[in-house]
Amino acid sequence: MMTTPIYDFLKKFQNQEMVRLFMPGHKGNHPFDPVFARISQYDLTEIQGADALFEAAGIIGESEANASRIFHSKATLYSTQGSTLGIQTMLSLLASRGDTVIAGRNAHMAFCNACTLLRMNIRWILPEASDPYGVRGTVTPEQVEQALKACPNAAGVYLTSPDYLGNTIDLKRIAAICHRYGVPFCCDHAHGAYLIKSPEPVHPMLAGADMCCDSAHKTLPVLTGGAYLHLGENCPWEKEEAKEHMAMFSSTSPSYLILASLDLCNRYLEERGKAEFRMLFCRVGALKQKWRDKGIHLLDNPADFSKLTLDAAACGWDGEELAEHLRKSGIECEYANSCYVVLMASPFLSQTEWELLEQAIMNLPLRPAKRWEAPAFVLPEQVMPAYEAVKQQWERVPLERAVGRVSAQTIAACPPGVPVAVAGERIHEQIKNIYKNSGNFTVKVIK
Repeated sequence: MMTTPIYDFLKKFQNQEMVRLFMPGHKGNHPFDPVFARISQYDLTEIQGADALFEAAGIIGESEANASRIFHSKATLYSTQGSTLGIQTMLSLLASRGDTVIAGRNAHMAFCNACTLLRMNIRWILPEASDPYGVRGTVTPEQVEQALKACPNAAGVYLTSPDYLGNTIDLKRIAAICHRYGVPFCCDHAHGAYLIKSPEPVHPMLAGADMCCDSAHKTLPVLTGGAYLHLGENCPWEKEEAKEHMAMFSSTSPSYLILASLDLCNRYLEERGKAEFRMLFCRVGALKQKWRDKGIHLLDNPADFSKLTLDAAACGWDGEELAEHLRKSGIECEYANSCYVVLMASPFLSQTEWELLEQAIMNLPLRPAKRWEAPAFVLPEQVMPAYEAVKQQWERVPLERAVGRVSAQTIAACPPGVPVAVAGERIHEQIKNIYKNSGNFTVKVIK
């Protein structure tokens, strides 16, 4: 049985009933709420025996080694600040090789913010659109090779897979291309942590990536903020160096509740992950087939199978309207826009919840499909680097007056957090329309 050293330490300390003359201030209690009082008993800091996250040589180091064995990495580091901390660390390491990174334009805004902090330039690859709405798209191996030829001094390649809708890229081919050109391949795998235990495992660590981050809290039994940063077998950096770079961006007070949940998740993956995610794969597949037989349109994303992405427009609905319809049925979705509704399944849904979900969609009134096509997204002109743009004097203006102006901020609706315009780019009509459709009506522009 896989050990759970962090959880065991917290439990042992709680049972000792020690007087807590150390942080945090709640002292293992809560003045108002008994539920939080019970939780607080396990909320410790880096006391004697608790190890230290960035100098892990005890219980944290042992737990991270357990995770490394599960994910087939050279080393795995814990984050209590989500994949954002992993992204910052990967880019900080890449910055030691150069100041330009090749990236897919479907990168999360956390990537853009990290590049701004690190004064890195971005050479964008625009994903090839795969739907009429201009929303879906993936980066191809051919695009990566073209970008590497055009930018031979790139510090590395950074791509997202799976994306928010469940689309995946050809990890093995892209990793091989990057290594042929002598550059590290980094993957934002935040939505795919569970895929290490899928029936046919597809994970960056199995595909040759040098580094990747997994937001364990998104798809595994982990508290919000719990994530892994994995270093691949051929990663040019060692664990100690990665820890040093991670510490530069991290809080010095990591949550031991989150660390314990990562620790327990390792045991879950080792002992039950393969069987339970195989059951989920079968259950989701059967559910999707039922819905399709009724005429419900879904995206085909077999690799990221936990996502049930409804093509609302093809069903005759606006996505946000459909999400509200589901909410009235007792179902809160992960994300909705004008085209799609994203539902995230898990082994931890109860039988009652599965039945409620199935019937809510089976009873959905179908309407004539909304047929429309969006023009392909046009990359905006970069007037200045983002790290220069954010230092300029700015003013907030209505979107209608922003066209032609240079953005002083990275514009992104979150979720999904993908940038429409990055600081330093000139706002064009299409950017205005996309941002407005996501419910935003003003923007910061450079004076």
